[in-house]
Amino acid sequence: MRMSSSLHLPLFVSRLKPVLGVLLTCLSLHPLTATAMGLTVAPQAQSCSPIERASHRQQAQPAEAQQRIPESQVVAGQHDLAWVWLGSPTRRYPHGALGSPVHAGSVHAKVKARSGGWQIVELTLPLNRVYEDRVPRIVDLDRDGREEILLIEADALRGASLVVLGIDPTQDKPRLVELARGPYAGSTFRWLNPVGVADFDGDGQLDLATVTTPHIGGVLQLLHYRPPALVPFARALDVSNHRMGALEQDLAVIVMQPDQRPTIVLPDMTRRALHALRWDAPGQWTELADLKPLPGLIERLTPQPQGACATLADGRAMRVTLTH
Repeated sequence: MRMSSSLHLPLFVSRLKPVLGVLLTCLSLHPLTATAMGLTVAPQAQSCSPIERASHRQQAQPAEAQQRIPESQVVAGQHDLAWVWLGSPTRRYPHGALGSPVHAGSVHAKVKARSGGWQIVELTLPLNRVYEDRVPRIVDLDRDGREEILLIEADALRGASLVVLGIDPTQDKPRLVELARGPYAGSTFRWLNPVGVADFDGDGQLDLATVTTPHIGGVLQLLHYRPPALVPFARALDVSNHRMGALEQDLAVIVMQPDQRPTIVLPDMTRRALHALRWDAPGQWTELADLKPLPGLIERLTPQPQGACATLADGRAMRVTLTH
């Protein structure tokens, strides 16, 4: 059937786009500015800097936090967790995903007791496990006013899993306990890196996102918080949010837009292009942007309004904006 002439040009252009994309990739002719459906990437003059958010610190940082493992962070909470840090450095699990075979054998927290005072508590792992992490993440997952701690825990045989810890409020003396655990990465030295927390499926409850094995075939997973488990409900392939051996763990952002579910922006496995993925009804991924090459390897993604700032390996900064 012969089409009208008014349809020839759009059809020709739509068929030409994949060919041009392949040609640019093969010849390394990366455009400085790339626009794809709902994603715009353009150079920016200044380096990437995080958005300053006001935070209320309930307590001064305890002296005990100075004993944290090397190159790790002490993180402040906002409610019943004043501070959280990783301790008991050990080499019993010699995996260098974060650049060092030294990992944490315990997690420590300054927490609010039932009496209203503050106490330091700890949770020590058995000898077959470590916290293969550098940044405790504090969030009120079930929105009950009590905060939880998210950490990467690695098992000597089953690899890494995401664990949720919380304060047991039933005892006179507070203690840290495991509330929920996600699937293991599969075997020794298999790792995962969290993306963040948001209501990805629109049911009013917070979910968690991680990338499993980001170095050897990354899989983005969305998980429901269903104590005592973190239950996967969505997967996407060809993603990464970490470079093997790098201390930097922030290589993905969650973008919130009005009247839309959260969008996850993160690199593909080559770290030379960005995905913009949203979990939409009736239970499927929406790719908000064509995957296009960037002019360098992505080293960090810093959250910005309606997008992110991407730091490339050569030091250049790129402004990433969702426009869909």
